Amino acid sequence: MKSPKHIKLKLDERKADNAFRSLNIYPDGIDFFSNDYLGLSKIPFESKLAHGSTGSRLISGHSIIAEKFEKEVAEFFNQPAAVLYNSGYDANVGLFSCIAQRGDTVIYDTLIHASIRDGIRLSNANSYNFKHNDLNHLENRLKKREGTVFVAIESIYSMDGDEAQLAAISKLCVHYGAFLIVDEAHACGVYGSKGCGLVSHYNLDDQIFAKIITFGK
Repeated sequence: MKSPKHIKLKLDERKADNAFRSLNIYPDGIDFFSNDYLGLSKIPFESKLAHGSTGSRLISGHSIIAEKFEKEVAEFFNQPAAVLYNSGYDANVGLFSCIAQRGDTVIYDTLIHASIRDGIRLSNANSYNFKHNDLNHLENRLKKREGTVFVAIESIYSMDGDEAQLAAISKLCVHYGAFLIVDEAHACGVYGSKGCGLVSHYNLDDQIFAKIITFGK
């Protein structure tokens, strides 16, 4: 699925202003810019590999190990790219707080996880819930959409354990030009080929904007 236009425009603006940031792995040398004041991250442990973060990934904390892991995760879950967070809560807050802008709309299932609600609040986007698994209510919300629209659901809901109507919801999102985000925290490892989740199980990977996977369940 294509990305929302405002994301590409924002990235183009940053490139034009020389403010675009990307992850880099710096060669060995004298460290004058990280938080690793004692050099502890450079000490190899039992695996004979250096461990530990020297700072945020955009500054100095990126590593070959993290890059390799994200590439393997993206391939396994049938996605073009992956970003590793330290928890599922942080992943939801990080994604939803930055992907929608003021004037955009996020429509979410009323039983969605609290971490997604927290991220939506931080985004300053318009937000509306729809009755749990109610396609008619979702469509009514989509008809009144404003700006770029994101729809947030879980593939398997954490409280009741029931399954989202993924195919039907995906079809609605395509029809109304909305971007579907699926939290697969409770489907990962259980459904789909090799446990890659319900989105892949129903061959819907090319119809969603993003999915959240956690490894704690």
